[in-house]
Amino acid sequence: MTHCKPLANVVGECIELAKLVPSSHNCQPWSVHLHHADMPFDGTVSISIDSEHTINALSSLKNEMLMSLAGFSCALINLLEASGVVCKVQSDAANLSVIDNEDTRVLTVYLTLKPNSEDEARFVRISQLLQNRYTHRGALHADKPLRWQEDVLPRKIWPSEQLHWLQITPQKQAQIAKLVSRFAALDFSHRKAWQETYQFIDFAKSKHAKKDRGFNIQQLMGPLGSFKRRLNQMLLHPNVMFVLNKFGMAQKMADMLAMLSEQSSQLICLCHSDKADATAWLAAGEYMLEAWLQATEQNLAVHPLSVLLQHSDAKTALHHTLGVQHSPMFIARVGRSDSEPSFITQFRYRTSLSRILTQH
Repeated sequence: MTHCKPLANVVGECIELAKLVPSSHNCQPWSVHLHHADMPFDGTVSISIDSEHTINALSSLKNEMLMSLAGFSCALINLLEASGVVCKVQSDAANLSVIDNEDTRVLTVYLTLKPNSEDEARFVRISQLLQNRYTHRGALHADKPLRWQEDVLPRKIWPSEQLHWLQITPQKQAQIAKLVSRFAALDFSHRKAWQETYQFIDFAKSKHAKKDRGFNIQQLMGPLGSFKRRLNQMLLHPNVMFVLNKFGMAQKMADMLAMLSEQSSQLICLCHSDKADATAWLAAGEYMLEAWLQATEQNLAVHPLSVLLQHSDAKTALHHTLGVQHSPMFIARVGRSDSEPSFITQFRYRTSLSRILTQH
């Protein structure tokens, strides 16, 4: 960061980092419009869901899009403020329940550039954690539990007193692992959902220069040789999975994930104490990102167990297991990965800035 940068440059640099927040399949469903304005503000940023880049094979994925948008917005605003940009935030609540239409605006931020207010240490901390954050589908060992420390993202846009992190006891963890075994096959046997997922997987050895969304198979499973990558590419193809599932392949994969879930260092679960509306899902996105960055700072990897929330029967069963006062919104395995973080984080697929940011 340097003083006297044009506001557009500062916004662009912060977006480049905010794009590293988690989004389902790394679909990056965000759109930002920068409007240059007269005093007292230097500009206005409108943040929207870009319907052309959402995933929609399941209706529940709309909630994940809201969470992703919230994480992106929270990261962007915290980075802007650390860069010396004063942000006056306005949540466009009237639009929150509608994300099917193109360019559904969710947030408006009025910007005033004040370089003397920058906080370089805060900026470096957030940016490094975003760049080091990753998902790991393999074993997560019981090295040390996630400990809640000082917030990485002190500025929250949708604070909620009804959200809480539930401590998962070993007994509950074993029960949840059984739910994973019962329902995780849906990840692969729901044909429309798996076809959508498969389109986002890259099976290349190294980062694909022209790929700007999705994820590399090695991000989830660790380093794989050429044979294993091509074998996964063939076996995971929707048409092949449709046949293999008749012979129990999906259930075998579900049982494997269930075993990993039971053996993981811990499970974390974000819950709502009431029926969640769209604003609550936005708040959940901020909570989720905060937890993920704190885990990253403690050298812990995260793997969301999204299947337990994406299908109504699975979510109902999870809700029953957790207790009536704990409505689940995010659940994940957390622990130490065997994979070298520097290897996993080399696969950073970020869509071009010109696709996300427009200026007027």
